[in-house]
Amino acid sequence: KKKYIIAHDTGTGGDKAVITDTKGTILYSAYHSYPLIYSWPGWVEQDPEVIWEAVAKTTCSVIKESGIEPGDIIGFGITAQMFNLLPVDEKGKPLMNMISWLDERSIDEADKLTDADERAFFYDHSANIPMAKDIIPKIIWLRKRMPDIWRKTYKLLDCKEYLIHKLTGKFIIDRHGASVFFLLDPYTGRWSLPLLDKLNIPLHMLPEIRSPAEVIGTVTEKAAHTAGLKPGTPVVLCAGDVAAAQTGSGAGGEGMAHLCLGTATWIGVSSGQLYNNREKPFWALQHADHNKYIIAGEMETGGGALMWLREKLLNRGGPAEIDANAKGTAGNISDEKGGIMSYEVLNDLAEQVKAGAEHLIFAPWLSGERAPVLDHYARGAFIGIGLNHGKGHFIRAVMEGVGYQLKWIIDEMEKTGLNITTIHAVGGGIKSMVWPRIISDILGRDLSVVKDPVNAGAVGAAFMAAVGLGLYGNTEETDGFVGISNIVKPCKENREVYDNIYPVYRRIYDALSPIFPEIKKLGTT
Repeated sequence: KKKYIIAHDTGTGGDKAVITDTKGTILYSAYHSYPLIYSWPGWVEQDPEVIWEAVAKTTCSVIKESGIEPGDIIGFGITAQMFNLLPVDEKGKPLMNMISWLDERSIDEADKLTDADERAFFYDHSANIPMAKDIIPKIIWLRKRMPDIWRKTYKLLDCKEYLIHKLTGKFIIDRHGASVFFLLDPYTGRWSLPLLDKLNIPLHMLPEIRSPAEVIGTVTEKAAHTAGLKPGTPVVLCAGDVAAAQTGSGAGGEGMAHLCLGTATWIGVSSGQLYNNREKPFWALQHADHNKYIIAGEMETGGGALMWLREKLLNRGGPAEIDANAKGTAGNISDEKGGIMSYEVLNDLAEQVKAGAEHLIFAPWLSGERAPVLDHYARGAFIGIGLNHGKGHFIRAVMEGVGYQLKWIIDEMEKTGLNITTIHAVGGGIKSMVWPRIISDILGRDLSVVKDPVNAGAVGAAFMAAVGLGLYGNTEETDGFVGISNIVKPCKENREVYDNIYPVYRRIYDALSPIFPEIKKLGTT
């Protein structure tokens, strides 16, 4: 009898449900989107009930589409976006909308945590330092600004933990998810009492920590009725989206990295030791496997920078205004809305521009930056704009700017002692025929493109579920099931161009960083 797993990747913009076999092969999938809520400048929220409804709908959809009996589902796993905050009461009812990882309301609270002594204390007890978009400043903001909700709060949850409660009725978090709170002792895998005492955060408000890839309960009657599942279906506690992408990209071995080129972009490295930088630390997160870490450097807007350029700057005119020399027919220059370039056309225009974009340089810090700098005031810039620059130059400059930032991250990672052996590439941006080549040229490294780059998170959740069900000993055993479609190798000529530009790129942040706080004082969001 065949065995099937349902896995979910619950992202910022929507939820994807998949049915897989025990080797992570996706047999059926369904997707349902949901919105972000912008209720105040700098505030970004989401309705947790809407997210749960999307999870239930996609679960029903894949079961119905597949024709598989709910009783043939041997396990359920879910990964999700992280760095969100949701206070709930004793019954798990949300007391407000979930504060998104994109939210910047707690900048003032974060600034009070950034003097040298405070930073050293955080690093010593968590190997991380919180910024405005992290959970600690959000918790402080909640206690200070919304005392009525704080008094009613029973648990402080992230997105996945709320969904786990909806499925099982339990308040549980995995070690990877807990490490994202920056309240976890990285060596014991337990909540850090010194940090909780210093911040006056009650231990009882945090969920119980368990190991990733562990069965932690079963689907309740109520959840089963809503999602079309069989009551009693085992629920495996998976990890959050960074660990899921690490696992789903087949990068579980020592020194193996995954590059996720999504809205936010990061590179995560599997390591048996905790390497980091005390002054400007990377994310030091727990791995899906025991006694391992993921050292991750994240940039806030990687793929999001190209999305911004496309939607904000390149969609103002109709199709007639779009470069007539773009490859392809006029029919695919804009989508059905009119005047919005398709990503295929963006790639074509970027490909027509030589490496270096004729010295147009883009700094991709559109929403602050995390690695290898900690600066929630940082903002983006185009440097060197000339009359010779057209749409294709700006598109290629954005792609190259993301590549320069990734090189900066990797250079600083390796200074800590990390040895990156291979890079597996996933995420929507990797589907481009141009962008992976640009990144490979800038890094001077091979990129192993995963066969199914957009579903690495869901596949990773399925692998973790399989481990939790006892089919494999750990997630590293599943690496061999992940196929590589092609290996992108750097071009020597382009690499020489980028090696000349990169030192200039590195100087841009030092030149502009004193200005960023001044811009904030002007009221710019």
